[in-house]
Amino acid sequence: MPGKVVLFFPSYYSDEAAPPLALLHLAAPLVERGWDVRIVDSAVSDDPEAEVLAHCDGAICLGVSMVTGPMITQGVSVARRVRERFPALPIVAGGWHPSILPEQTLRSPLFDAVVKGQGEITFLEMVERYAQGERDLTGINGSIFKRGSEIVWNGDRGYADINALPRRPFHLVDFEAYARKCHGTRWILYCTSHGCPWDCSYCSNASVYGRNWKPLQPETAVAEMAELTRRYRLGVVDIIDDNYLVRRDRALDIAERLIREDLGIAYYMQTRTDQVDRLSDAEVEVLARSGLKRVFFGLESGSVKVMRSVNKRLDLETAYRTAARFRRVGIRPSFNLIFGLPAEEEEDLRDTMEVVDRIGRANPDADFFTNIFSPYPGSPIWPLAVSRGVREPQSLEEWAEFYPRIQVLPWLQGAKHARIQRLRDYIRLGYTAGQIVVERGGGLRGLARRALRAAARWRLRAQRIRFPFEIWAIRAYRLLRPAPLRIN
Repeated sequence: MPGKVVLFFPSYYSDEAAPPLALLHLAAPLVERGWDVRIVDSAVSDDPEAEVLAHCDGAICLGVSMVTGPMITQGVSVARRVRERFPALPIVAGGWHPSILPEQTLRSPLFDAVVKGQGEITFLEMVERYAQGERDLTGINGSIFKRGSEIVWNGDRGYADINALPRRPFHLVDFEAYARKCHGTRWILYCTSHGCPWDCSYCSNASVYGRNWKPLQPETAVAEMAELTRRYRLGVVDIIDDNYLVRRDRALDIAERLIREDLGIAYYMQTRTDQVDRLSDAEVEVLARSGLKRVFFGLESGSVKVMRSVNKRLDLETAYRTAARFRRVGIRPSFNLIFGLPAEEEEDLRDTMEVVDRIGRANPDADFFTNIFSPYPGSPIWPLAVSRGVREPQSLEEWAEFYPRIQVLPWLQGAKHARIQRLRDYIRLGYTAGQIVVERGGGLRGLARRALRAAARWRLRAQRIRFPFEIWAIRAYRLLRPAPLRIN
């Protein structure tokens, strides 16, 4: 009889929370084989450390998923407590960061093995080996492990056909806990394909998936979305495929099936503006009628020079056209911007602000998410970043500070860094980056929000961002207002 496996998802310190899709993917083959899988998500656990420790009593192993940045802090902390309490329990690291830097991850005394890349089958084989009392993982492709003081690399594992993998066991998580965390919004992250065929040099996708793109069959995707929507009364399905519109016919097939299902949900996806540009107006309307309410785009910069420097081949005119077309059908376009890319200079910032303004005029509901460039090992741009003075963190724990919201770079610090942060503050104020559900403000608060939004857009357009008294006032208000009463 198979035993118990514990999976832990550390906190990313975000206000949003959804069932951890990566761990549900990992759990699927285990559940199919009869394993008792316990998932602990820090986002909805009152005491994740205590919960992990309780579940680890009698478990076969613990798996910890980590993305570069703040997740590492809690991942390491919980692994340390488990190591102290259960010194013989195998602890496996997986996720984006350990996949990119497996050897450095294993230099930590807290982890015994790493799952590299797509982990569903690899982790199942590791668990079955551990259940036999074996710690040697020789021959399990996709795994890297310790044999005494030696780090042993197995071969890479090919990418599994997403259609051949078991259904994701959403029943393992408490949907009511996520709804409470999100003030009643019922939503999930969902994946209908793996990988992306593009080769933007700042992206580390290729180090995990290569340039492969593996899609789920439309009928399978829609059947699962329909079942989950009806079972858990979902309002939003956020499709997190790296590039949803790689195949136009597939996206339209899914849309038509969703129309027939009449689920009444909103769904989001991410793609490129030039791929939307290939769609006819009638096809865009089909997507809108199927429930598509929001599309995320990686614009990254408004400077053609900067985009070319990171191998981003994109005609900005497609962004303006997409924003205008989406306005007509009620789809919100959301654009990501990366500040501080190595080639960015003052005139490039001005170009970016002009593009932001032009998109905002084409579609007043467009919003923008901003980050500061964080180069990752495994991405093509990493050697350039190192040559420009970026120091690679020398331990797993040091990578916790590598965070795109606050990143300081050798060429972006001091007054330059402060100015970028001020630009980002005004972009957030002027082009509110709505999160799970876009809310419309009413009453005096809504009036104040609209006034601040107009003022912020004017400041960005005129490039007058000194003395940001609106930002100071908002921060003071947030510090002084009483914390809302939360009833659990």
